[in-house]
Amino acid sequence: MKTKLFLISILTMVVLLALNSCKKDSSESNTIQVSGVEFKPNYFIEDGEIVGIDADIAAKALQNAGVDCNMSMSDSWQIAYDATINGTNKALLTTAYTLERKDLFKWAGPTSQGMYGIFEKGNSGYVYPLAIEECRLLPPIAVVRNWMETITLENLGFNNLVYYETYNEALDAFMNGDISFIASDFYHLTSELPSGYFMSNVMTITRYRTVYYYIAFSKDVSDVVVNKVQNEIESLIKDQSTVAIVKEYLPLMPSDYMPGTIQLFTEVSPPFNYGTGQGTERKVEGSSVDIVNEIQTRTGHVNKINLGLWNDAYAIAQYLPNSAVFTTARTPEREDMFQWVGPISSSRTYFYTLAASGLTIETLEQAKALQSISTPNGWFTHEFLLNNNFQNIVATSRTSMEAFNQLISGEVQAFLMTDLDVKWLADISEVPLSDLAQHMEALNIKDYIAFSLNTPASTVQQWQNNLDAMKADGTFETIWNKWFNGVPMP
Repeated sequence: MKTKLFLISILTMVVLLALNSCKKDSSESNTIQVSGVEFKPNYFIEDGEIVGIDADIAAKALQNAGVDCNMSMSDSWQIAYDATINGTNKALLTTAYTLERKDLFKWAGPTSQGMYGIFEKGNSGYVYPLAIEECRLLPPIAVVRNWMETITLENLGFNNLVYYETYNEALDAFMNGDISFIASDFYHLTSELPSGYFMSNVMTITRYRTVYYYIAFSKDVSDVVVNKVQNEIESLIKDQSTVAIVKEYLPLMPSDYMPGTIQLFTEVSPPFNYGTGQGTERKVEGSSVDIVNEIQTRTGHVNKINLGLWNDAYAIAQYLPNSAVFTTARTPEREDMFQWVGPISSSRTYFYTLAASGLTIETLEQAKALQSISTPNGWFTHEFLLNNNFQNIVATSRTSMEAFNQLISGEVQAFLMTDLDVKWLADISEVPLSDLAQHMEALNIKDYIAFSLNTPASTVQQWQNNLDAMKADGTFETIWNKWFNGVPMP
């Protein structure tokens, strides 16, 4: 429960702008000093009170966990960040959980999620989504110094960044026309702009990262406290309290905006996983989706499935706690990178050409001699070509459909893909299978649900036990035959 804001002297504005109390009875910890910077709709001051998605969820979770806390607003992200790392009994809200930060704090969450993108005022004709490599060639992009949105672009090799000390300075330059591009969290940008301004004046150039915001505790805070807060956040997610809080600030936001207790990621790769519908009618469907949802039903709570780009999803599931990506080929190179639940499908992978081309591929050397071979960027098929020293790789596509169309249009000579993928792609594209020639088998491996290494082993085992039970009682076979009747089960 939020209480009265105490204004403090202007002389302390370097560190604190406002103070909000969320004290509750606690016998196990000293008062936690919770801070943050203005970041709508997650953490900001309204009517003299600190509010926002992360502020409200954190306050309720801390209260329910019996933890004393004081909330305050800082002028500077870097000051608040350093104070939390170096201080005692500290917590920082709206902190993106990253691999680099993993060991700097103790974490509870996620309380919300963000989507980082590059946005343009006006319209220069760039087609969304612009490849990240091409974004490095854009005119100068406004960024806020030391923010994760900025650090991510720096790590991606961007040299076309113009730095501002605060978000308001960057946004003012963007709106005044001093600079035409800005890197920002999508929800933050749309919340700060006047109503209707984004739709009328701003174009999305690309989306380059999905992040999850946590409560970052200083390392001295006891594990007991952190675990209590974590459990309370998960309870708020399960009983839909987090959805109700989001609706207060983003009334039109679909309820699946909020993170789940487990973050599940997949990509557009029919028939295993793909999206249908638009807006509130959109759904994630597919054979693997049906399997994953049945597993979740047996755990007692069904989390949403995030449909996005493979490279983004694959990267997140390598470090984020309680996260998984599917449908993931279990290759030797990936074995130690994840915890595995499965198998849920098979990946019998072949080289394909247009039948009319007359090409023959019976050996890898013949495949290497071709002018070009398409496959989606970052897929296990891409890794296979790289590991076997292919020099004719065209991995510019983000989805299997894009790579398939590169073959159909004659842009490439061959396509490396699984047989189940190709059959589905041909069906939905109304391309007769007789127009394609299947050549040598390159790979024959199984597909799994890949959990991050810092997901509790007990969670992973529960999922595996549920999958094994589905196979024993016939549920898995029923789902499999719905999608692949007559195809051997994995």
